[in-house]
Amino acid sequence: MTLYHFSPCSFSLANGDILYRDIRLSLDSGLSALIGRNGIGKSLLAAQLAAQQPADCYLLPQLPPTHWQQLRLADLLGITPILNALQQLANGHCDTGSLSLIDGHWQLQDDLCHELQQIGATPDLWQVCSSLSGGQLNHLRLWWAFYQQRPLLILDEPSNHLDSEARSWLSQRIARFLARPKTAILLISHDQALLQQASVLYELTSIGLHRYGGNYAFYQQQRQLQHTALQQQRQQAERNLAQQQRQAQSAAERAAKRQQQGEKRRGSQATILLDYQKNRAQSAVSARRTQEQQQLKQAQQQLQQVKAQQEIIKPQQFYLQATAANNNKLWVNAVALQLAYGNRQPLSFNWRNKQRVHLQGRNGSGKSTLLQTLAGLLAPAAGQLQLNCTVHYLDQHFSLLNFSQSALANLRQYCPLISETAARTLLASAGLRADKALQPAGVLSGGERMKLAMLMVSQHNDSLLLLDEPDNHLDLETKTLLAEALYHYPAGFVVVSHDPHFIAQLGIDTVLQI
Repeated sequence: MTLYHFSPCSFSLANGDILYRDIRLSLDSGLSALIGRNGIGKSLLAAQLAAQQPADCYLLPQLPPTHWQQLRLADLLGITPILNALQQLANGHCDTGSLSLIDGHWQLQDDLCHELQQIGATPDLWQVCSSLSGGQLNHLRLWWAFYQQRPLLILDEPSNHLDSEARSWLSQRIARFLARPKTAILLISHDQALLQQASVLYELTSIGLHRYGGNYAFYQQQRQLQHTALQQQRQQAERNLAQQQRQAQSAAERAAKRQQQGEKRRGSQATILLDYQKNRAQSAVSARRTQEQQQLKQAQQQLQQVKAQQEIIKPQQFYLQATAANNNKLWVNAVALQLAYGNRQPLSFNWRNKQRVHLQGRNGSGKSTLLQTLAGLLAPAAGQLQLNCTVHYLDQHFSLLNFSQSALANLRQYCPLISETAARTLLASAGLRADKALQPAGVLSGGERMKLAMLMVSQHNDSLLLLDEPDNHLDLETKTLLAEALYHYPAGFVVVSHDPHFIAQLGIDTVLQI
């Protein structure tokens, strides 16, 4: 059952390039998904769609607002006016405006406190967001999206930062929401487990929007069939064009040969007969050339039509710089280390320069806190920590990026030894080509920001990489490329990720459970 028909959407970049044009989309009841490569415009399209249904739709953006760490939780969720109205009512003050705000949210304060306790957070509605982990924060943002009971939800990368338990909770909430009549969710995601739950899948590419009536496995099957069919059509069109070109060349050679023979016979025949034969031959040549040109044009058009259906995707590659060390140097030594936040149990471990460490634990357990402690951004509550190397820290929210500066400027400022030419090459290899490298980091998509941040931390020798969910925001192809690059990385790293498939590709040799 189709619930929403959206007007055509278009978007042009500041330099005039068209990102997409006349995208038409209708949403059925149930779960639909929108996929596409990083930077293709999925989040922009989601915002345009949500703006067309302001009364019915709630959009959960992929990224929280800038400087979210300094915001109070109530401000981030946008519920401060409701909580203030509830407080005024509790104090005996009541007006029409307050009652309108409270309508449908009488239990909001108690419900949110309960949800905070469920995820292991302090039940304080006014706490600063930086006191919550990325997974806890995303859980609460999702909770508020479902809590409002809007009939249409657009969820942009909802599983980012969520541990396995929270992802199971998300799947259950989606099912519970869609059990209500006349409800729909548009899911923007690279999470294959979530995409498997979709009944309709849309793919946004540089040549338009394509609809597939099934889940991700069905999409993969149909996409492969289409790719194979288009390849065969293109090969046939190229063969037809080559054949027409050969025939035209052969006909031209035969005509030239006949003309040469005719010139030799001119001296032995009457002029009037020769002129007649000449005119007749020229007419035949003209007719043949017209036919040949038409056939050649048709073959060229056929090839162009097939090419127009094939998206040209330039190859990408992550180049992670490090020197392969022959020694077995002790880089990190921790004795009875107690973290400032999260799990307060003492941790003891030591890591050497080639170890690949996976930090495991629930949302809020302290994985990010440990990385911040190793990076020198937080002091431990107790214990000893010895570092015998430099570290480069990629956090969940790209804090190392200057959002007002271009991607190129960010990379060169963080890696001053890299020339402009080398920096542009690195960015281009990761898909940030030409004008994209000169755009402010703040206008890049989440996946493009992650690519830039990953390049910035990985261009240093003799350094330990601290990677807090580096696979977040990345499309499936880019995630595979990053996994391959990290697998071949010759130095050590510490990684947090809730994607077991991604972790399985990294060559992990050490696991630390927090």
